[in-house]
Amino acid sequence: MEIKVIAGDITKTEAGAIILGLFEGAKRPDGDLAVADKALGGAISQLISQGEIKGKVREVTIIHSLGRLPAGKVVVAGLGKKEELSLDKVRMAAGEACRLLQQRGVGDAATAALGAGGIALDGIAQAVTEGALLGTYLFRRHMTEKAEHGELKRLAIVVADKSKLSTLQPGSDRGRVLAEATKLARDMVNEPANYMTPSNMAEIAASLAKSYGLELEVLEREQMKKLGMGALLGVTQGSRQPPKFIVLRYKGGASAQIDLALVGKGITFDAGGISIKPSEGMG
Repeated sequence: MEIKVIAGDITKTEAGAIILGLFEGAKRPDGDLAVADKALGGAISQLISQGEIKGKVREVTIIHSLGRLPAGKVVVAGLGKKEELSLDKVRMAAGEACRLLQQRGVGDAATAALGAGGIALDGIAQAVTEGALLGTYLFRRHMTEKAEHGELKRLAIVVADKSKLSTLQPGSDRGRVLAEATKLARDMVNEPANYMTPSNMAEIAASLAKSYGLELEVLEREQMKKLGMGALLGVTQGSRQPPKFIVLRYKGGASAQIDLALVGKGITFDAGGISIKPSEGMG
């Protein structure tokens, strides 16, 4: 998905849909939502008064503009209680809204900086970007049937004040890095075990190392034996797939010392306990 940060009036933005936030407990729309409400003849106000829109977290309502706005649809995304606003709730609101729009076949959308005012703008841009990318995530690599809907390909984060762009853009860029890393991890998890073997994991690590200038070391079985890594080798002896011990190193500064080490255990298939767990689905 292409995500860009632009300055302008979101209610005048041409897109398949615009996404606006509403706090839980609000009696009437305000800000950009009030402008959209006026253009829609008070439809949003009416739905709020009828209790159809409550502004709760994960609540998403789509209203067709019917030509009264440049955007085809207005999405009201619930942000929860104003005093409890957090980046997680902004992320969830963006994710739920973008997921629903994708399911409805909308290809391009624009969103306000959801919850702006209560949280730093760069954090909001990051959370919105993460929510949009992760909320629309799909894994269809091995599916032959055509998807029922297309993808949400473009999203604009719109802010009225042009001077805020220099604050929003770095936040959105950071959100993309984190979301794309998460999507890579999801892709690896979603692969079946015969496609995501230890060797395949090592190949992905090698690709990352090449792309981002990381140091890579992959220990093979014999090297692990010499190092006395018996626990790891004991687990892997039940498989025909050779084990791999992957080390990625990144040195971001001049210091010769290790500042941070992350240690993870990667299991590509867990056969342990197959004889004592319920047999249904284990095969």
